[in-house]
Amino acid sequence: MKIKFLLLLVVISIFMSACTTSVRLKALSPAEVGEMATKKKVAVSSFRHDSVGLSGKIEAKISNYKLDNKKYFKVLSRKDINKVISEQKLQSSALMDETSSVRIGKLIGAQAIVSGEIASAHAESTSYLEDREKCLKYVKKEGCVKYRYYKVRCFMTKAQVSANINIVDVQDGSIIYGDAINKNYNSNSCRNSRNVLSKSQAKNYLTSLIADEFVHKLTPHYVYFSVELLESLDIDLNDKQELMFKRSIEYIKVGRMDRADKLLLRLMDEVNGSSYVIAYNYGVLKEARAELNEAKKLYSLADEISTEPIKEIIQALVRIDESLYKTNEAKRQINAN
Repeated sequence: MKIKFLLLLVVISIFMSACTTSVRLKALSPAEVGEMATKKKVAVSSFRHDSVGLSGKIEAKISNYKLDNKKYFKVLSRKDINKVISEQKLQSSALMDETSSVRIGKLIGAQAIVSGEIASAHAESTSYLEDREKCLKYVKKEGCVKYRYYKVRCFMTKAQVSANINIVDVQDGSIIYGDAINKNYNSNSCRNSRNVLSKSQAKNYLTSLIADEFVHKLTPHYVYFSVELLESLDIDLNDKQELMFKRSIEYIKVGRMDRADKLLLRLMDEVNGSSYVIAYNYGVLKEARAELNEAKKLYSLADEISTEPIKEIIQALVRIDESLYKTNEAKRQINAN
């Protein structure tokens, strides 16, 4: 009986955890390379030994990057660069020289030049035969009594791309940021369920990963995460108020934050802000609507009301302070000239 009771508790615990309501939130995060906030007119030079087209991929990703449907960078076109090269009677290889690229950057009105080189880029594809067996006849008490032995061909691709990338300040020729990024690919058709890329596909894939990682560091962006609501009330409510509480959670589940906001605001008034559960859930809703200062007030209220440490509230207080700092920094970068 004791074992059955413990099993029942486990099942109930799993069921209750499965019913926990999580809210998907997003928060604005600043660019890692904050100096680029004032260097939004960018040119991308041709990279040394660029057999994989990394400079073109970086240029395209910087050019197309949008935040809230607004382009973050202005990328000077290769057409403008080539025009200056022609007018200055320079070779196209001049872009690979740091001093010359700064000179060209000034002439085309760029504030920063992205330059670099491919340190290594290689890939190899091989195949081999692997032994397999299949049971043709199975006897319940004896197991498999007859096998078929055969071979299958396995395909493998290994690739590696490594790049050194610099951002040069056109004004004084200093290095704003430097990065060495290395990516590897290793796939086996007999070990992985996904299709194995060819050598050229693998290098192209790794090159795109390098471009994504590099550009991600230059731009403010949104990060997404989930937080849990509190669903067990800490105070007694009348039937109507309990229904309002349940409805608020249901509306949050389906993304109707406007309806949930009205219900939680009404509940906060009716209970005179005496429930840390209601205050916390209302804080989560405000955070989901990017009303961070209001969310912080509600989380602080929930913390004051609770008589013991509540994990979700403690996490929320730490998270909201970090979100406020990062959001303010990201907005400063976005609005910088």
